[in-house]
Amino acid sequence: MKPKISVIVPIYNAELYLEQCIESVLNQTLRDIELLLIDDGSTDNSLQICEKYKKKDSRIQLYTNKNVGQGLERNFGIKKATGEYIAFLDSDDQYKKNMLEKLYQRAIETNADMVSCRIVDIYDGKIMKEHPVNDKVLISRQEIKATMADLISYEEKDGYSGCIAVWDSIFRRDIIENKDIHFFSERYVYSEDLLFKLMFMSYAKIIAFSNEGVYLYRVNDTSFTHRIDVSILKRIVNLYNEIYIMFGNVLDDYNLKRRIINRTFFTLRFNINKISKTRNAKEFYRILLNDQEIMGIINLYQPTNLKNFVVYYLLKWKMIRVFEILSKIN
Repeated sequence: MKPKISVIVPIYNAELYLEQCIESVLNQTLRDIELLLIDDGSTDNSLQICEKYKKKDSRIQLYTNKNVGQGLERNFGIKKATGEYIAFLDSDDQYKKNMLEKLYQRAIETNADMVSCRIVDIYDGKIMKEHPVNDKVLISRQEIKATMADLISYEEKDGYSGCIAVWDSIFRRDIIENKDIHFFSERYVYSEDLLFKLMFMSYAKIIAFSNEGVYLYRVNDTSFTHRIDVSILKRIVNLYNEIYIMFGNVLDDYNLKRRIINRTFFTLRFNINKISKTRNAKEFYRILLNDQEIMGIINLYQPTNLKNFVVYYLLKWKMIRVFEILSKIN
């Protein structure tokens, strides 16, 4: 008999929080689950930790691959999963004890193909912020499409609605398999989670939400990098192209092009803010301003507020020195 939920956890050098992550799954009030641990060539003690827990609990499946990346490891896990629903968990995050039970109950009550919950940000064991959602149920194609569009970006204002990550949700496995829904590699596209979620939503008949704050997202200082990764520009452009190719017809009535342009702009702005704290930010700015693909998209942007207006024109007119100063102040 297949488990109710398969939980897929890609792992790479995650020893610091991995035990808390695994135990949060094994201690779920919903017992009829399976846990797929997929080590991606860790060089720390992550694999040994996984092996220790596998000996203790028969619900664990353990696999090892070699540095293929999170997106492709999740695809590997999907192929091995047998549950009615699939959940994705990051190796430094954790569940509250009743998360899977709450989401599964909600799925049964509403016959939902996908159920999403409220996220709780934690830092050093303390709650920093909660992200409320409405306990709504989407049952029409129009409702689902409108939610997809707002998940990409609002049309007339900055930002977007909802969580673009996949780990706040459970997804009906047979839809994933029958429709060949998969993750792109994060080495190819920025926000591979968003693409997966949009693909699934485009086939889902019922989507439900729960305002239960049961996913604990760890705000992690170690995620900050001092290395400038220029490939991020290409990955942002690839996200723009893939959304347009895959959902241009589906979301044609929702001014999709402007929404993707908006997302491209605030994704770039977010990364500029992070990079402004590095030593070689000026080098990145020069590469950015000479990148014809991404600047071609940015030139189409229509600023949604004063801050975006300033950033937009500094980029448009290539005012590097002023841009550097304002980025550091920001």
